[in-house]
Amino acid sequence: MRPKEVKVGTCGWGYLRAKDYFGSEWKNKFSSVLQAYAQLFNCVEINSTFYRIPRLTTPVKWREEANEVNKKFEFTVKASKIITHLHKFAGEECLRIFKIYEEICQGLKANLLLLQTAAGFKPTSENIKNLRSFLKKIKPKIQLVWEPRGAWYDDPKQIEEICQEFNVIHGVDPFRNQPLYFGENKIAYFRLHGFGKASMYQYTFSDQELKELKKIIQSLEKKVKIFYVFFNNMTMYEDALRFERLL
Repeated sequence: MRPKEVKVGTCGWGYLRAKDYFGSEWKNKFSSVLQAYAQLFNCVEINSTFYRIPRLTTPVKWREEANEVNKKFEFTVKASKIITHLHKFAGEECLRIFKIYEEICQGLKANLLLLQTAAGFKPTSENIKNLRSFLKKIKPKIQLVWEPRGAWYDDPKQIEEICQEFNVIHGVDPFRNQPLYFGENKIAYFRLHGFGKASMYQYTFSDQELKELKKIIQSLEKKVKIFYVFFNNMTMYEDALRFERLL
């Protein structure tokens, strides 16, 4: 039996080889790779927004493209590294850029914005102070997701306390860490990175791992209303489709 609402996609659509799924004539059917992707999946996490800030006309264009093939298609957005990695939540520039990202989300009709922090962003008193100050000042109009890494998991209670205080969903790789807070709307946000040796992304999930992922979701059904599952590994498109078939 398929668990309740589970939305499966990948972190980005740019590497999708549309001809592998729709043949060499795929451009006769779709005007862009995004449209081909939106025919295969119902959601995507935009990763390119982490590296550069798009013009505000671009997300509107993406939304229109997706609507042409899948009106129910959903975008989530990864926030700029300027906020999370460069300034590490400190200063007015972070607040200014955050407001731009709210506009980007509005253009996409996106409901979730991901803040992913680096392993180097450790739970020091200064980092905690800056993160809390940022979350207090922004007064978000959108649901935030936070994916901490590294030493935060030495004392996960700190993650849970911050997420609860500011109603921020705890985003995780469920094969590595347990989700600690689902927000007031009971949403789970999973990002699957892989376990490759040279690079964790150089990885293909086994059938057994995908079955285990389904079990993880089923174990949380009483706590969660909506699951977002985004694959972020080398074979993410194939793995996401395989997981969809398993549900």
